Amino acid sequence: MLTIMTFGINAVANFALGLGVAWFLGAEQFGIYALIVAGGMVLQTLLFEWLRLSANRFYGNKQAEADPNLYATLNFGTGLVAIALSVIAIALYVTDGAFGIAATVAALAPLASIASGLFDYRSAIARARFDNRRYAMIVIVKNLMALVLMLGGAFWFRSAEVVVLGLCLSALSGVLVSAHAFSDAGSTGRFNRLLLSQFALYAGPMVVSSVIYQLNMFMTRSGVALHYGLAESGRYSLALDIGLKLVATIGSALDILLFQLAVRAEAEDSDAAAKTQLGINMLIVTGILAPVCAGFWLILPSFECLFVDQSYHASYTVYTFFLLPGLFAFGLAYYAITPLFQIARKTWPVLVAALANISVAAGLLYLTPGTDGSHGALATTAGFVAGAILMGAMAWRTAPISVPWLDLAKIITATAAMYGAVLPLRALAPGALTLATTALAGGAVYLGLALALNTGGLRSRLFARLRPATA
Repeated sequence: MLTIMTFGINAVANFALGLGVAWFLGAEQFGIYALIVAGGMVLQTLLFEWLRLSANRFYGNKQAEADPNLYATLNFGTGLVAIALSVIAIALYVTDGAFGIAATVAALAPLASIASGLFDYRSAIARARFDNRRYAMIVIVKNLMALVLMLGGAFWFRSAEVVVLGLCLSALSGVLVSAHAFSDAGSTGRFNRLLLSQFALYAGPMVVSSVIYQLNMFMTRSGVALHYGLAESGRYSLALDIGLKLVATIGSALDILLFQLAVRAEAEDSDAAAKTQLGINMLIVTGILAPVCAGFWLILPSFECLFVDQSYHASYTVYTFFLLPGLFAFGLAYYAITPLFQIARKTWPVLVAALANISVAAGLLYLTPGTDGSHGALATTAGFVAGAILMGAMAWRTAPISVPWLDLAKIITATAAMYGAVLPLRALAPGALTLATTALAGGAVYLGLALALNTGGLRSRLFARLRPATA
């Protein structure tokens, strides 16, 4: 229950921040904000992500008892990266525009990566220890502070730099909340260079692939800005950011529990148990992402009317339409297929898929004509879909599991039926009532069919839970 509550707060906060910041900043300042955050994410992924991934894969209560050096080594690595990025931030600031970028803007990208990287690392440690209370506290404090600092900064100052500073301070507040709780977790351990090498070899391909995915999105944002201006880049960025938040928030919330269950199954049972859990995980991720992405398109007119500033209306729906298939493919690749390689400890296929992703995206972006940001949206989607298809093919060969094909077919059937049944409601006048009606009707149709088809044994398990209470 606590994990569900945390997910709900995180989802609401992410959407409120994305929409509120865009609303108050305006398209041009939001374009600057999006570029700073995108640059920070590239740095975070390149320098911090390998430690977060290693914490998710190798750290846990049982593993920490067996090797106290795990936590000490992970802490040493994050501290070293934070110091290095601080030096980079200072160097960028003192150049004062030597790279054609305002000094403050340039320095904020590494600072944002430090704050977000430390926050994600602390969150990963809490999840690996199944410390749901601590994880909830970290996330809730961070999001509450972000709502105050980021939205407040956007409202009062209308400045991208102030909003990014609020992002940094809110993430660090979550880190401080966790500092005392984990202060003694590795008190008996020491830094181990061999462990750090193991982490780098395991996570290296995934880190590089993540950087490539970020570069794909940074490339399309920059391409739109270069050809159509910062304002158009801001409009494109809003569609990309909200869609990405939708998929990433749901996928991350599922990953909080599902991947750690697979790791624990391997540590406490066997490889076969871990593979069984991975098959269940794949079904759950697909069974949630598919109706959510289809449902988001169905409610989009009302969503745009209620939550998107008027200055974005001309393009928001069009860009989202082109982005949604790619974002769905990204969600499946990142949260359903990548864990197969992680458990198998064969992560190189993720890098191959990422190279295919950016090659396809770059080719479509630069070799075909375009007239607005939809050109960037199509390129992003094409790259995501190509990468997901290749990743699935490689997983079939290098990290096979028993795929629940019949249940996946049931999910597709239920999603298609939901879409067809609710599509007429999309023509109603947009507003709160239409949004609520469409969402409730879609959810009812999908859940009803999922139960009727007994997708993943859902109906059987539900009846098994109800039977003792009615006996």
